[in-house]
Amino acid sequence: MEQANWFDFVDSAHDPIFLELRKLTEGCPTVTIASYTVTLNAFSLFEIESIGIHDCVSTLEQCYNYLCTHTAE
Repeated sequence: MEQANWFDFVDSAHDPIFLELRKLTEGCPTVTIASYTVTLNAFSLFEIESIGIHDCVSTLEQCYNYLCTHTAE
């Protein structure tokens, strides 16, 4: 059985992770969430980096889902 997350039931726009990621689209070059550093690169791709990890996704929602999945582990 998995533990439920409050933000699974409410709008993600109120989730602190989503709010932090949204700063990238508002001009902030890099944000740090848990052990991950996320950068919006010159090609409008979200680069997600941590120790031994360098992934890339194309949308804010994909980045949000990636972090929610991997920070819950």
